[in-house]
Amino acid sequence: MLSSSNLPHSAQVAKILERKIFLGEYPPNLPLPSTRQLAAEFGFSQRVILSAIDRLEKKNLLVRQQRRRIFVKARSARDNAKEILFFAFGNELGAHGIYQAVNEMILRSDPGCRYDFFSRIVSSATAFDRDRLEREIARLDNLGFIDCALIYSPLDEEMMRQCLALPYQVIFLGEMPPSGKLPEKAQLISPNSAGLLLTAAKYAAKKRYRNLVLAYWELPFGNYDKNAFTEMRSYLDEKNISLRFFPVMGNSVAEAAHNFADIAAALPEKTLFVAHNLHCASFESGELFGTRKIDALTLTIPQSNCRIRTVRRDYTKLKKAIVDTIERKNHLQHITADYAFRVVEAQK
Repeated sequence: MLSSSNLPHSAQVAKILERKIFLGEYPPNLPLPSTRQLAAEFGFSQRVILSAIDRLEKKNLLVRQQRRRIFVKARSARDNAKEILFFAFGNELGAHGIYQAVNEMILRSDPGCRYDFFSRIVSSATAFDRDRLEREIARLDNLGFIDCALIYSPLDEEMMRQCLALPYQVIFLGEMPPSGKLPEKAQLISPNSAGLLLTAAKYAAKKRYRNLVLAYWELPFGNYDKNAFTEMRSYLDEKNISLRFFPVMGNSVAEAAHNFADIAAALPEKTLFVAHNLHCASFESGELFGTRKIDALTLTIPQSNCRIRTVRRDYTKLKKAIVDTIERKNHLQHITADYAFRVVEAQK
């Protein structure tokens, strides 16, 4: 049944046919019903049906064979494999744990893996660019066979709804939208932020620090888990360790890094200084504090030349949550996935 959309009738028919193809109602390598049958089903002329078929041919979903009969194309080079798109959009993506985890899934997939992964990675100058993202979503709508898209990008509810209009399963990765609510039928997998911050807090207690300072990038578009901050503070209060928060502003990683360096002058000595979602060359090299007795730990994925304490992540549980959601074994709207964290001492 057609919706009340402002799209042309042929575009609406194409979307319905496309969804039927993805659901297997029109199996691969078999012909579609005739244009006459489809015209009767949708209540439009054969001209509209032919225009819809042309749209799907351009998306590589249909092919004309045997005296111009229309066949559904085979779905994958692998038997029974699902086509999985990983779409990542944002600023300095390589520094993000979720991006790293999905890349591991793609690069280290077993020979018997049931998925064919492919990626579209779009780097933006700032943390969020709505116009550019809307253009990218329109491109995703024109791709061919996809069983599921993993979308990693800062999104508000409206942008999520636009993604959910795509004709295939969509799974969001990352943080909740600023409203703290998910659109109907959206599924979001988030890392457990509390686990990461508690790792730093427990390390401070183990090493008998009396002060911990947490600097974090206050994204212009983002929503940190307040419970994670609360749990960290509660744990440190129990251990009689003082805690100070330093939110760092900036529209990009580079701008945040510049502002981040200015914080060092305000810190007391005998402090464990922890950075979250921030990169700063002088910080990661250990040169930021000079001879002052301030130790450093980064919770951000370290760069190759990092010379301070870092946190190593095990993404096993996150990967399982992604697979279970792709396979529709997990029906929760918001899935929180734990990482296993371990502090790695500074390189010599």
